[in-house]
Amino acid sequence: MKKASFYIILALFLVAVIGIFILASISESQSVLGTITPTDAACEAYRSGGALLTAEDGQGLSYDGYMRCYAIVYIPDAHELQITVKSNKSTYERLGTTEEAGFDFMLYDTVTEEENRNYTEERASEGRHCYYRLVFSDFELTEETDVELIMFPKGKDDKYSYLKFHRAGEELTEYELSDEEVAALGGKN
Repeated sequence: MKKASFYIILALFLVAVIGIFILASISESQSVLGTITPTDAACEAYRSGGALLTAEDGQGLSYDGYMRCYAIVYIPDAHELQITVKSNKSTYERLGTTEEAGFDFMLYDTVTEEENRNYTEERASEGRHCYYRLVFSDFELTEETDVELIMFPKGKDDKYSYLKFHRAGEELTEYELSDEEVAALGGKN
């Protein structure tokens, strides 16, 4: 009986350690390119008291596990969406491209079938992950919008990964700015 109790306690301990490791690896490096990009439109919207919203509660992982999204910020007054994409570097090979060539991205509204490829990007790399901070302009996100982010090799769209980060009916919530982000946008209102 004592031996069985020991093994049960040991098994529970191992499960807890593995769980902590998994949670740590999922949340690791969420800070890489994880702050708002202080574009001219974002700074102007912030100075004028415009809202900063997030769809952060949406699905954060693509259907195939190739990409994860975080630091989602929508600035209605600027019609600007900012989003960070994290992917394992092996995804380059899986989707038929190289790290140097990189990926293209597109927002796709599944209701209106509108596409938005109007974005700028910033790239970073850390360990086995690559990161893209994307700033889409001329985009409108509402609670009725049903939108996917699609990632595919530059110049070809025969292989792709997609992620639905906002479903129609999901609430947009206020984005909480960090002190660093407030400073980047020009200081307190």
